[in-house]
Amino acid sequence: MAVRLIQFISSLMVGATLVLAPWTPLWENHPALAMSMRLREILLAPWFRGAVSGLGLVNLAAAALDLVALLFRRARD
Repeated sequence: MAVRLIQFISSLMVGATLVLAPWTPLWENHPALAMSMRLREILLAPWFRGAVSGLGLVNLAAAALDLVALLFRRARD
């Protein structure tokens, strides 16, 4: 049960970060973007930001499945 709880918490945190981070000023002002204009173009492109947010949604779905497993396991016990 402890492992499932840790999986839930980590998936929730990673998912929320990946969904929200690409659309914040923190993403646009990251020092790595100053290295290359080509890298900057890619990382700031809406399709790339959407892909990163999509991975975040996958993590949030995994968190939801872990939560359901936790709740149903507790109900069975």
